[in-house]
Amino acid sequence: MKVEDLKVNQLIEIKVAIDEGFEYYASRIEEIGDKYLFISMPIRKGEYIPMHIGEEILIVIYHKTGTFGFFTQIVGRKWEQIPLLIINKPDRLSSSVNQKREYVRLKVALPLRYQIVDNEEGSEAEEGITVDLSAGGLLFYTRGELKADQKLIIELQFNPQEIFFAKAHVVRVFERSKHENAMRVAIEFDDITEGQRDRIFKFIFEKQREWARKGILR
Repeated sequence: MKVEDLKVNQLIEIKVAIDEGFEYYASRIEEIGDKYLFISMPIRKGEYIPMHIGEEILIVIYHKTGTFGFFTQIVGRKWEQIPLLIINKPDRLSSSVNQKREYVRLKVALPLRYQIVDNEEGSEAEEGITVDLSAGGLLFYTRGELKADQKLIIELQFNPQEIFFAKAHVVRVFERSKHENAMRVAIEFDDITEGQRDRIFKFIFEKQREWARKGILR
């Protein structure tokens, strides 16, 4: 991937160093100039995150040909209908970005169905509700019985018109809540395609913008 392949509306992630390590924010390229890129200001808990002029950030781009990125600096802000950050346009993109898969995570309650696929006797579909979602996996509540390392087929409902399917495996099962008679289960997606990842990332980005417009804190 080359700099000239960058395009308006391309989804990106902003990686920012903090005291405890790093944070990842969803963003999008809104304008492309000769010297600068204009990207949407990231959102957390329904509010725009204050980022400072002169701050060094890493821009990460997931492309069908691999993961690319570049270090840059915030040089200004532009207040329009969507607040923008102005960053230096890179001379080139690096394909050697050391990007651990710590995707942007969104706290959201979505209905889901799952089926265990490594059970010799087969299993019926069970239901659950998500706690949070990222392009790498999700956390959800269920009243069903699951164990670590079990393989699943996940059916996630983004909205009444859009259903998302993916293979996954159970990473961790938390102690069952006596109050709700439900357990929390953490899963990771398996063999996820770039198209599937983009669908999740787009959902997260648009949901954050929707909540910001409505003043909803998450």
